[in-house]
Amino acid sequence: MRTTPAVLMVALAFTAFPVAAAPETITGTVSLSPELKGKVLQTDAVYILARATQGARIPIAVFRKQVKDLPLEFVLDDSMSMQPQVKISSFDHVVIAARISKSGGAVTRPGDYEGVSAPVKPGTKGLNIVIDTQILSSSNRAQSI
Repeated sequence: MRTTPAVLMVALAFTAFPVAAAPETITGTVSLSPELKGKVLQTDAVYILARATQGARIPIAVFRKQVKDLPLEFVLDDSMSMQPQVKISSFDHVVIAARISKSGGAVTRPGDYEGVSAPVKPGTKGLNIVIDTQILSSSNRAQSI
């Protein structure tokens, strides 16, 4: 069998350059506590986000849905980073939060509801987050419902 120069070039490209690893993903399910069903609107915004376990509470990665989409399966990965230089895979551990924003805005406000994971490693699969806690003040103190 004769090998053409084009086939050799393709083979060389695949062996000379390593394939980039897939971004670290964190997957799971977000659901709403049954006690909250009458306290939220189907059109209320739901934010699912990753935050560093220490330091600023600024989200590393985030996406938005609505209460009507709950329960929902989620995937957070490096492609969802809010800043290109700050990625989920850059951290040893992150916290995943799911928050219902009564105002619709991204900033946490009193009256919002949330559920938060324990610190998890990038690559964690199958998290189960239940939104069951009300934000009581702007200092983000929360109370379980």
